[in-house]
Amino acid sequence: MYLGVFDLNQRLEQTRKVLREKQHLKKLIEEDIQELEKDVKALEEMTNKEKYATSGQR
Repeated sequence: MYLGVFDLNQRLEQTRKVLREKQHLKKLIEEDIQELEKDVKALEEMTNKEKYATSGQR
């Protein structure tokens, strides 16, 4: 009986640890996504400016 309770407590702690790790990874991934979105937007703006600059030279 006590051995089963110990196993459950140990599994609960392990599950909590994995949950914390995955939440941390999720936060890091979300931050990476936001940075990539900013980079894409900046690159799109730069390419749009180049299009307008080169179209005016013709």
